[in-house]
Amino acid sequence: MLESVLMANEVIEEVRRHQRSEVFLKVDFEKPYDSVRWSFLMDMLHRMGFHSKWIKWVQGCLESATVSVLVNGSPTEEFKPSRGLRQGDPLAPFLFLIVAKGLAGLVRNALKENMLKGLKVGRAETECCMLQFADDTLFMGEESFF
Repeated sequence: MLESVLMANEVIEEVRRHQRSEVFLKVDFEKPYDSVRWSFLMDMLHRMGFHSKWIKWVQGCLESATVSVLVNGSPTEEFKPSRGLRQGDPLAPFLFLIVAKGLAGLVRNALKENMLKGLKVGRAETECCMLQFADDTLFMGEESFF
């Protein structure tokens, strides 16, 4: 996580030093675990080459959960959620990273199709357009492409 922060600082400092006009957009996902669609997660696992048996195990873990809500201190009847990842589940951070890879893939495709242009940084002019850390994403790009 510290590497992403350091990299963001370095990119911003280089843009300032060369007085370039670029765009930075920081996105903080609201309740990211709650908004994960299971069908998308299963699709990402399949696309990333996970074995179908492993995907079924993950799906079984997600679908076996039951939840109840406290109303005035008393629990309601249990129900089964249809999306989201459980807070405190040891697999949840890893599964969320797989979902976040989907966003990275969309950005990579946008770069390929010239729909987006990242920033060229350093002597090697490495293109940098997105940094992800936890549930925060920083998009960077040339002003003319946003």
